[in-house]
Amino acid sequence: MKILCVTNLFPDSTRPDFAPFNRQQILHLCDLHAIHVITPVPWPHVLRKALEGKKPAPLEEFDRIKVDYPVYFYSPKMMRDLYWRFYKLSIGGVFRKAVEVFRPDLVYATWAYPDCRAAVELSSEAGLPVVMRVHGSDINDFFGYKGRKQSILEAIRRSDAVVSVNGDLREFLILHGADPERIHVIYNGIDRSLFTPLDKGTCRLKLGLDRRTGIIVFAGNLKPVKGVDLLLHAFSGIAREDLQLHILGDGPMHGSLERIASSLGIGDRVFFHGSVAHGEIGEWYGACDLFCLPSFHEGTPNVILEALACGVPVVASDTGGIPEIVKPDSGILFKAGDADGLRDALEKGLARNWDRGGIDCPAGSWASNARSMTDLFESVRSSFLRRESGTQSAF
Repeated sequence: MKILCVTNLFPDSTRPDFAPFNRQQILHLCDLHAIHVITPVPWPHVLRKALEGKKPAPLEEFDRIKVDYPVYFYSPKMMRDLYWRFYKLSIGGVFRKAVEVFRPDLVYATWAYPDCRAAVELSSEAGLPVVMRVHGSDINDFFGYKGRKQSILEAIRRSDAVVSVNGDLREFLILHGADPERIHVIYNGIDRSLFTPLDKGTCRLKLGLDRRTGIIVFAGNLKPVKGVDLLLHAFSGIAREDLQLHILGDGPMHGSLERIASSLGIGDRVFFHGSVAHGEIGEWYGACDLFCLPSFHEGTPNVILEALACGVPVVASDTGGIPEIVKPDSGILFKAGDADGLRDALEKGLARNWDRGGIDCPAGSWASNARSMTDLFESVRSSFLRRESGTQSAF
């Protein structure tokens, strides 16, 4: 099958570690299908890189995939309910050329807004079926805004199928009027070659960490929804001087979080490592005593699935699809936004003698995820062709 993928969540030469979950899925889909990816890059990023003499280009591992990087033009922080129209205009020419030359059987769009809304419109104009994928964070981010919420629900209504990354998200969309038969739960996969139980002492030696120190690790984007400020306040309340917090990732709150850590008097025990290559994160999981994700909202976070696959106990908020994957034998949940509850969960997690061999990760491989996606694509394509045949025979 020929699949035209539309998503802003795909890496390039200027952002090699961006959106690893989408990269993994698309690379495995490429084992089963011909893939053409259209991934618009925001104009501020393109401009910054141009001033450095750089421009987005495919990574070497995408040699089997045709990738286009059109510039996504939009009005910064204004008219956000119209962003899907800006998105459509930005990729429209590239999309139509891809349809003409690549001749796809199906369009696959990921990230609800503006990507999926624009892709549904373009697919309709091209007479192609479209499958959209929602992640959780996209729904949480935009459902609080009437215009964007309506755009997402319109995309769901007009798509041929919707992939939800967990059951909780599916039920949420149904509650807001989505057709239950249209929404299919397909969990993300993980790379078992990267994320597997490792010896803690060996990992700490390689990372230059003290073997005797208690270590908590967070990995993710440093933005408000991830709750890292909450984690810093909870961490400051734990009466253990031999405890460290290691924060992997970067984002708009990096500077303010460093200032918070300093103001709380824990700056010497909190370490900000910035962006860490996806292939190196497994060693950090292996080195830590607990992995913590204190998000206010989530879908089904791949970082939790990866930590569980490494046999690491997890402390996380009880939001989104997290309760579906973190069970009593593998972690402790706390009420999202509750700093005291988070501190209590961390203290209990550090004091507990975990059976790491009994920690279960419910995620399959990315190869199995690609097969499940393929089953859905084939079903959608068959239904579309039957409808088209019926329409033609009616005349």
